[in-house]
Amino acid sequence: MKRLYLVPVRDACPADCTFCYMKERETDKGKPQFIDISKLEKTISGIKDFDEVEITGGGDSLLHKSIKGIIGLFPNKYIKLYTEGFMLKDISGIDELNLSRVHWNSETNNNFYRSRLQNNLDEVLDFYRPKVYRIRMQTILLKGAIDSPEKMREFVGRHEDKFDVFMFRELFPGCSLEKDKFVSYFDFSHPKVVFDRTLDNYSRDLYFIGTDSEVHNDFQY
Repeated sequence: MKRLYLVPVRDACPADCTFCYMKERETDKGKPQFIDISKLEKTISGIKDFDEVEITGGGDSLLHKSIKGIIGLFPNKYIKLYTEGFMLKDISGIDELNLSRVHWNSETNNNFYRSRLQNNLDEVLDFYRPKVYRIRMQTILLKGAIDSPEKMREFVGRHEDKFDVFMFRELFPGCSLEKDKFVSYFDFSHPKVVFDRTLDNYSRDLYFIGTDSEVHNDFQY
Protein backbone atom coordinates (compact mmCIF):
# COMPACT_ATOMS: atom_id res chain seq x y z
CA MET A 1 0.00 0.00 0.00
CA LYS A 2 1.19 3.50 -0.81
CA ARG A 3 1.07 6.66 1.28
CA LEU A 4 -0.67 9.79 0.07
CA TYR A 5 1.43 12.91 0.58
CA LEU A 6 -0.86 15.95 0.53
CA VAL A 7 0.12 19.64 0.34
CA PRO A 8 -3.03 21.76 0.90
CA VAL A 9 -1.18 25.07 1.35
CA ARG A 10 1.81 26.74 -0.31
CA ASP A 11 3.44 30.10 0.36
CA ALA A 12 1.21 30.73 3.38
CA CYS A 13 2.69 30.38 6.84
CA PRO A 14 2.73 32.28 10.15
CA ALA A 15 6.49 31.73 10.29
CA ASP A 16 9.39 32.91 8.14
CA CYS A 17 11.93 30.22 8.97
CA THR A 18 15.57 31.04 8.31
CA PHE A 19 16.12 27.45 7.12
CA CYS A 20 12.95 27.05 4.99
CA TYR A 21 13.87 25.07 1.88
CA MET A 22 10.65 26.21 0.16
CA LYS A 23 12.28 29.63 -0.26
CA GLU A 24 14.63 28.10 -2.80
CA ARG A 25 11.95 26.33 -4.79
CA GLU A 26 10.17 27.91 -7.74
CA THR A 27 6.88 29.12 -6.32
CA ASP A 28 4.63 32.01 -7.23
CA LYS A 29 5.94 34.34 -4.53
CA GLY A 30 3.45 36.55 -2.77
CA LYS A 31 0.46 34.51 -3.88
CA PRO A 32 -0.59 31.93 -1.28
CA GLN A 33 -2.05 28.78 -2.80
CA PHE A 34 -4.82 26.74 -1.19
CA ILE A 35 -6.08 23.43 -2.51
CA ASP A 36 -9.65 23.30 -3.81
CA ILE A 37 -11.39 20.73 -1.62
CA SER A 38 -13.95 19.75 -4.29
CA LYS A 39 -11.19 19.08 -6.82
CA LEU A 40 -9.23 17.17 -4.18
CA GLU A 41 -12.23 14.98 -3.42
CA LYS A 42 -12.57 14.11 -7.12
CA THR A 43 -8.85 13.32 -7.40
CA ILE A 44 -8.68 10.99 -4.41
CA SER A 45 -11.82 9.16 -5.55
CA GLY A 46 -9.66 7.67 -8.29
CA ILE A 47 -6.94 6.48 -5.91
CA LYS A 48 -7.60 3.27 -4.01
CA ASP A 49 -4.36 1.66 -2.83
CA PHE A 50 -3.26 3.88 0.04
CA ASP A 51 -3.80 3.55 3.76
CA GLU A 52 -1.84 6.50 5.16
CA VAL A 53 -2.11 10.26 4.56
CA GLU A 54 0.51 12.89 5.37
CA ILE A 55 -0.85 16.45 5.39
CA THR A 56 2.13 18.75 5.09
CA GLY A 57 3.75 21.09 2.60
CA GLY A 58 5.07 24.51 1.72
CA GLY A 59 3.22 26.38 4.43
CA ASP A 60 1.14 25.56 7.49
CA SER A 61 -1.84 23.38 6.56
CA LEU A 62 -3.81 24.76 9.53
CA LEU A 63 -4.19 28.00 7.56
CA HIS A 64 -6.53 26.26 5.13
CA LYS A 65 -10.06 27.36 6.03
CA SER A 66 -11.38 23.88 5.18
CA ILE A 67 -8.72 21.83 6.95
CA LYS A 68 -11.38 19.89 8.91
CA GLY A 69 -13.16 19.12 5.65
CA ILE A 70 -9.88 17.91 4.11
CA ILE A 71 -9.29 15.63 7.08
CA GLY A 72 -12.83 14.33 6.71
CA LEU A 73 -12.12 13.15 3.15
CA PHE A 74 -9.99 10.32 4.51
CA PRO A 75 -12.14 8.15 6.80
CA ASN A 76 -10.47 4.95 7.99
CA LYS A 77 -7.03 6.18 6.92
CA TYR A 78 -4.11 6.83 9.24
CA ILE A 79 -3.66 10.61 9.06
CA LYS A 80 -0.52 12.56 10.00
CA LEU A 81 -0.57 16.34 10.12
CA TYR A 82 2.51 18.60 10.24
CA THR A 83 2.56 22.05 11.85
CA GLU A 84 4.86 24.37 13.77
CA GLY A 85 2.16 24.52 16.45
CA PHE A 86 1.77 28.29 16.51
CA MET A 87 -1.95 27.87 15.81
CA LEU A 88 -4.22 25.89 18.12
CA LYS A 89 -7.11 24.45 16.12
CA ASP A 90 -9.57 21.59 16.25
CA ILE A 91 -7.98 18.79 14.25
CA SER A 92 -10.18 15.96 15.45
CA GLY A 93 -9.93 13.04 13.06
CA ILE A 94 -6.17 12.87 12.74
CA ASP A 95 -4.09 10.13 14.31
CA GLU A 96 -0.65 11.72 14.54
CA LEU A 97 0.46 15.30 15.06
CA ASN A 98 3.98 16.20 13.98
CA LEU A 99 5.23 19.37 15.66
CA SER A 100 8.22 21.33 14.40
CA ARG A 101 10.42 23.26 16.84
CA VAL A 102 14.19 23.69 17.10
CA HIS A 103 14.29 24.48 20.83
CA TRP A 104 12.07 24.25 23.89
CA ASN A 105 12.58 27.95 24.71
CA SER A 106 10.18 30.16 22.73
CA GLU A 107 12.62 33.02 22.29
CA THR A 108 15.44 30.77 21.08
CA ASN A 109 13.02 28.92 18.82
CA ASN A 110 11.77 32.15 17.26
CA ASN A 111 15.29 33.28 16.40
CA PHE A 112 14.94 30.71 13.63
CA TYR A 113 11.16 30.56 13.03
CA ARG A 114 10.50 34.32 13.10
CA SER A 115 6.79 33.73 13.58
CA ARG A 116 4.18 36.46 13.85
CA LEU A 117 2.34 34.12 16.25
CA GLN A 118 3.86 32.97 19.51
CA ASN A 119 3.19 30.35 22.15
CA ASN A 120 5.32 28.11 24.30
CA LEU A 121 5.71 24.40 23.71
CA ASP A 122 3.98 23.38 26.95
CA GLU A 123 0.88 25.32 25.89
CA VAL A 124 0.84 23.52 22.54
CA LEU A 125 1.21 20.11 24.14
CA ASP A 126 -1.48 20.76 26.74
CA PHE A 127 -3.89 21.71 23.93
CA TYR A 128 -3.19 18.85 21.51
CA ARG A 129 -2.21 15.93 23.74
CA PRO A 130 -5.81 15.01 24.67
CA LYS A 131 -6.94 15.28 21.04
CA VAL A 132 -4.58 12.96 19.16
CA TYR A 133 -3.31 9.42 19.52
CA ARG A 134 0.34 10.18 18.83
CA ILE A 135 2.54 13.29 18.90
CA ARG A 136 5.96 13.43 17.30
CA MET A 137 8.48 16.25 17.64
CA GLN A 138 10.57 17.06 14.57
CA THR A 139 13.69 19.07 15.26
CA ILE A 140 16.42 20.31 12.93
CA LEU A 141 19.86 20.32 14.52
CA LEU A 142 21.21 23.88 14.42
CA LYS A 143 24.01 25.80 16.07
CA GLY A 144 22.47 28.00 18.72
CA ALA A 145 19.56 25.60 19.23
CA ILE A 146 19.87 21.83 19.76
CA ASP A 147 23.53 21.38 18.88
CA SER A 148 24.92 18.97 21.48
CA PRO A 149 24.00 15.75 23.30
CA GLU A 150 23.57 17.77 26.49
CA LYS A 151 20.93 20.07 24.95
CA MET A 152 19.20 17.12 23.34
CA ARG A 153 19.07 15.37 26.71
CA GLU A 154 17.52 18.44 28.32
CA PHE A 155 14.99 18.85 25.50
CA VAL A 156 13.88 15.23 25.76
CA GLY A 157 13.90 15.27 29.54
CA ARG A 158 11.59 18.28 29.69
CA HIS A 159 8.91 16.79 27.44
CA GLU A 160 9.31 13.03 27.15
CA ASP A 161 6.03 12.39 29.01
CA LYS A 162 4.02 14.19 26.30
CA PHE A 163 5.84 13.12 23.11
CA ASP A 164 5.79 9.64 21.64
CA VAL A 165 8.81 10.24 19.39
CA PHE A 166 11.55 12.85 19.09
CA MET A 167 12.79 12.96 15.49
CA PHE A 168 16.04 14.86 14.90
CA ARG A 169 17.57 15.59 11.52
CA GLU A 170 20.27 17.61 9.82
CA LEU A 171 19.55 20.53 7.50
CA PHE A 172 18.27 19.46 4.09
CA PRO A 173 21.32 18.96 1.82
CA GLY A 174 19.52 20.56 -1.12
CA CYS A 175 19.04 23.87 0.68
CA SER A 176 21.85 26.43 1.00
CA LEU A 177 20.21 28.39 3.84
CA GLU A 178 21.80 28.43 7.31
CA LYS A 179 24.74 26.24 6.27
CA ASP A 180 26.88 28.12 8.78
CA LYS A 181 24.65 26.66 11.50
CA PHE A 182 24.89 23.07 10.22
CA VAL A 183 25.20 20.43 12.95
CA SER A 184 26.07 16.81 12.18
CA TYR A 185 24.43 13.86 13.85
CA PHE A 186 26.04 12.84 17.11
CA ASP A 187 25.77 9.84 19.40
CA PHE A 188 22.70 9.88 21.60
CA SER A 189 20.61 6.99 22.83
CA HIS A 190 17.07 7.19 24.19
CA PRO A 191 14.05 4.91 23.54
CA LYS A 192 12.00 7.82 22.16
CA VAL A 193 14.74 9.42 20.02
CA VAL A 194 15.14 8.71 16.30
CA PHE A 195 17.54 10.33 13.82
CA ASP A 196 15.88 10.93 10.44
CA ARG A 197 18.36 10.08 7.70
CA THR A 198 15.88 10.16 4.80
CA LEU A 199 16.09 13.99 4.64
CA ASP A 200 14.59 15.30 1.38
CA ASN A 201 14.50 11.95 -0.39
CA TYR A 202 10.99 11.62 -1.79
CA SER A 203 11.69 8.51 -3.84
CA ARG A 204 9.63 6.42 -1.44
CA ASP A 205 6.44 4.74 -2.64
CA LEU A 206 3.78 7.47 -2.43
CA TYR A 207 1.23 9.58 -4.20
CA PHE A 208 1.97 13.30 -4.10
CA ILE A 209 -0.94 15.75 -4.44
CA GLY A 210 -0.13 19.44 -4.62
CA THR A 211 -2.28 22.54 -4.26
CA ASP A 212 -3.43 22.08 -7.87
CA SER A 213 -5.20 18.86 -6.76
CA GLU A 214 -3.21 16.87 -9.32
CA VAL A 215 -1.19 13.74 -8.62
CA HIS A 216 2.55 14.23 -9.15
CA ASN A 217 5.49 11.87 -9.13
CA ASP A 218 7.43 13.71 -6.43
CA PHE A 219 7.74 16.94 -4.47
CA GLN A 220 9.28 18.83 -7.42
CA TYR A 221 6.04 19.86 -9.10
